[in-house]
Amino acid sequence: MKKSSKSVWSRLVMTFAAACLLMFVTTVPVKADSSVPLVADMKQTDASTNSVGIIWSCPGSDIRFKIETSEQLSTGYTDYNKRPQSSASVTLTKLGAGKVYYVRITPIRYTMEGIGKYTTVTGTTSQPFRVVTAPDSAPASLTHVKSSTDTIKVKWSAVPGADVYQVIYSQSGTANEFTKETTGTSVTLKKLSKDARYTIKVRAGKKYTDGTGRAWGSGTTKYDVPVKPTKVEGVKVKGYYQNLSKISITNKAKACADGYQYQLYTAYKGQDKETKVKSITVNQNNPGSSNQVSASMKISALKNHNFYKVRVRAYSLNSKNEKIYGVWSSWKYVSPQPDVTKKQKVNKGIKVNWDKIKGADRYVVYVSTKKDSGYKKFQTTGKNSTTITKYGKNKLKSGKTYYFYVVAQKKVDNKYQSGKAGNATKRWSMTY
Repeated sequence: MKKSSKSVWSRLVMTFAAACLLMFVTTVPVKADSSVPLVADMKQTDASTNSVGIIWSCPGSDIRFKIETSEQLSTGYTDYNKRPQSSASVTLTKLGAGKVYYVRITPIRYTMEGIGKYTTVTGTTSQPFRVVTAPDSAPASLTHVKSSTDTIKVKWSAVPGADVYQVIYSQSGTANEFTKETTGTSVTLKKLSKDARYTIKVRAGKKYTDGTGRAWGSGTTKYDVPVKPTKVEGVKVKGYYQNLSKISITNKAKACADGYQYQLYTAYKGQDKETKVKSITVNQNNPGSSNQVSASMKISALKNHNFYKVRVRAYSLNSKNEKIYGVWSSWKYVSPQPDVTKKQKVNKGIKVNWDKIKGADRYVVYVSTKKDSGYKKFQTTGKNSTTITKYGKNKLKSGKTYYFYVVAQKKVDNKYQSGKAGNATKRWSMTY
């Protein structure tokens, strides 16, 4: 009886040992077998701050894949999926932002031997493949540094984990976007539209191993970044008064301008000796919101009856509120209207005297039979007096009232500049 129990126990032990041996034989992979296809064409397909997507190729429906990851190239690999998977793609999750990871893949052929029984043949593990996650922070301190008429330079702070930056820019109010990449922390955008403003966004990224893909993080945006203004056009001066105390100036507005600088000079000593009278700066609160900009400049010491000239330049502001000036406009000339100091009837007509204007090279006398219209040029003279004898081609008629005024002119670059300003002109009259 005792012997029989011992025999049964021995058979049970042997049976268990045989089962264990069979399990070992059927589940433990064999050393890398060259008959198993190699993993090839590994490629990163996408990325976020905590995940990456990978695809690869390996022929055979009976192939499974073991995925291992590490933050070091040569060591520290751990089994990612814990059990081999059948698909030739994977999305790795729970990763750190702006980091580099290494992935290696081992192909395994599974052969069914029966119900619940199979054998495995392990192939060659791939070389480690580099993948990256996107940085988790946007570039800070995006700053407008400077501009030219068709360029804008911006800079920003480096983002940890980033090795490339993308600049996305578009002209304000338009839908067309343009991009530029750089590995540095500044960029100069070129071939921009003149007198325009731009929306500029910068985002940090990390390059894929193949060099073509990018893992992009979030971005920082700066709106209404201006180019340097071009030359101001359409400058007009309203100031043709007998007793000039201020000058009203208008010019065409520019979308890129934050403001304008106006300079007023006396213009009677020659172009190289002109004396600045005043300079003012006018802010443009709503850039590009109006077609015209207006300004007024008060003038002192008008008793000398000077010829004046005005010029304008626009400016834009960078991130430090530094003014980026455009070029000056062409000069616009203005003077007080010559004041008729004496008028009298003489045998041949009406004699008129007027005060001199400093800087004037000549005077033009206009005559009409109506106060507000019909004026015709009677004479151009370098003197400050004349005798009006005709209206047009006709001699003056006795008992008829004639209206007249004088315009001062200055010769600049072989062209005569005038201070005349339409309805602001004062008229005189006398009956012949």
